[in-house]
Amino acid sequence: MPPQGRKRQRTETEPEPEPEPELRRSSASPDRQSSPEILEQEESRPPFYNTTFSTHRVSPLYLGKQPLDRERLQTLSQRLREILVGDVVRGVEVGLGRADGEDGVMGRAGALECVDIRWVSMGAVLDITGSEVNGSEDEHEDTTPRTDLDWPALVSEVKDKKALYILLRYETAECTALLLPSSPDQQQPDLSRTQFTISNSQPTDPPNPAHFLHLPLLLLRMPAPLKSVISDFLSTTFDCRVSSLRLGTRSLTQSWESWIRTAGLPEKGPLAKDVVLNLGFYIPPPENKEKTAPDATSAAEEDKDGPPGQEPLGIKGVDVIIPAVDVRGFVRAGTKKPEDEKERGKSKTKEKQSWEVDIKKRRKLAGRLGEEGWEWRIPVSGDEEVEECPFTEALGRYVDKHLGLNLFHPGVRVTKIACGGFVMSEGRLKVFTSREGGQRQRAAVWKLVSGLVGKAEGEKAMV
Repeated sequence: MPPQGRKRQRTETEPEPEPEPELRRSSASPDRQSSPEILEQEESRPPFYNTTFSTHRVSPLYLGKQPLDRERLQTLSQRLREILVGDVVRGVEVGLGRADGEDGVMGRAGALECVDIRWVSMGAVLDITGSEVNGSEDEHEDTTPRTDLDWPALVSEVKDKKALYILLRYETAECTALLLPSSPDQQQPDLSRTQFTISNSQPTDPPNPAHFLHLPLLLLRMPAPLKSVISDFLSTTFDCRVSSLRLGTRSLTQSWESWIRTAGLPEKGPLAKDVVLNLGFYIPPPENKEKTAPDATSAAEEDKDGPPGQEPLGIKGVDVIIPAVDVRGFVRAGTKKPEDEKERGKSKTKEKQSWEVDIKKRRKLAGRLGEEGWEWRIPVSGDEEVEECPFTEALGRYVDKHLGLNLFHPGVRVTKIACGGFVMSEGRLKVFTSREGGQRQRAAVWKLVSGLVGKAEGEKAMV
């Protein structure tokens, strides 16, 4: 499949390095009926589509005996506002650093007008309602194998789930935080079986599971100073831990493969976009087996790699762009084995690398990160099932044949995937509006979000 001389389609831009506050604008779409009910629903809907979020994981929130009802949320909103404006006596976030000099992003946002914390339906977040029609799904139908879709069951499942929405409204910008719930099929940690001990005393009574709330995935759209404030506020208020959620090669590739199975691959229309994959390379630091004098070691490193502290030269990344009309061909090629696989298997048996049989060396070459190294492609003893990733398998064969690059080497990583439906990188997520795609694209969005929630809860696979 050699490159053809065609005009490359414009690809979606990658997420910003640091999301800035979103400019305030009207939420109503011009192509919708401007009835008061629809306008009110649009105004209360949190911004999710076409918005770049940073991904974080949150441990179970401790609520205690008091439920997280509207009165308590209003109290928490007022407390968060006092922290942001610096009205607390011992608050260290006074003005968010504006006393020493205004930050560029926060300076343009203006004064804080409103802080709102409330519950919202996941149907409102993802724009999934019972009145949803099939859209233009049949207009650009393709033959890609897709999973069966039970739309009424999906609407019922999403309708009953609630997300916690935090809105920080400034004069010229809005900052958003979303805490998303887990799916029913994902197992919750059994806190009743956990025993807690304090020093050498006897085990205390297990905690009451009803006093905890599971909202494992946190999406933030705000500058770094506000991110630290929101993280500290959640940690101190609900006795939880907030940390960054890194999306590695396994999460990125599985999210894309799941999107293909659920949403399909249209060749025409607004969802037919080029697929962009950014490949990165990890080189383990050299090991000094023999100890030498400090002066001799520093001189040798300076002669070999340049001044101390400078990274060695080399290719840091490769962008792979696949036109939309060729993506379906990659999926078809990945579902069947190549004709000369037996000959290639015989020839490569003698050239088998040591990391292919040594799991410890594979993990070392991958940087000892759980989602790197392509370890999940290897069938575990006693478990013959391997995750099906036809697009990734076909891409690996293609780059191996035409570029001489082993995509499945432990040091090769996928750092970003961009398509017509979403852009996902190591710590960023942006989902594009799926109104043109109909029900299957909405279902694919829900499956994408559910996979991220499962990843935040500690599950390895994103099915």
